[in-house]
Amino acid sequence: FFLSAQRRALVGCSMASKAVSTPLPAWLKGRLQPEPAASRFIYNTFFKYSPTYMTTVMLTATFAGLAFDNVMNGLWDMNNRGKQWKDIKNNYAEED
Repeated sequence: FFLSAQRRALVGCSMASKAVSTPLPAWLKGRLQPEPAASRFIYNTFFKYSPTYMTTVMLTATFAGLAFDNVMNGLWDMNNRGKQWKDIKNNYAEED
């Protein structure tokens, strides 16, 4: 990438003045599109640097685990309504 001016003269190219353009293969044409702003924002904010990437991974895993637990507990309670101790303990209340 970084050639000295003397070496560029020996090679016979001027890298600064002329950009080399190679034709795209047929299978690649139409696949290269500009990057959407949303994905660029998400990458630059959360995934570009290692500390922010690891923080994002840890926080996402933590909150996804909490959300999964709450959803599964809700489904369990809904499917077993009336069969659990918290639902029937009033039927067996102690009299003092």
